[in-house]
Amino acid sequence: MIKMSIEDFIYEVKEELVCYEEIGESGAEIWEQGFRKWLQGPAKKPNVYGSGDKAKFGIADESEIFDIADEYLEAVEKGNIDEYWKKFK
Repeated sequence: MIKMSIEDFIYEVKEELVCYEEIGESGAEIWEQGFRKWLQGPAKKPNVYGSGDKAKFGIADESEIFDIADEYLEAVEKGNIDEYWKKFK
């Protein structure tokens, strides 16, 4: 398991999202806003370790970054962004 700072995790996912023509820079910013809102929400977050500035996000390996970006792209294309955040872990 890789535990990355929340800011590094956000950076890595946004870097992938920017590569998708359908999402681009503005869509990556929207993903970040959604992620930060999800992070503050009441749902259980099994991949978040610690809290505040020391919080880390755990991923099995770097391929999870690609999976997260792919799933977001699919949600955007299908208009299911709310559902994406409900299922996000």
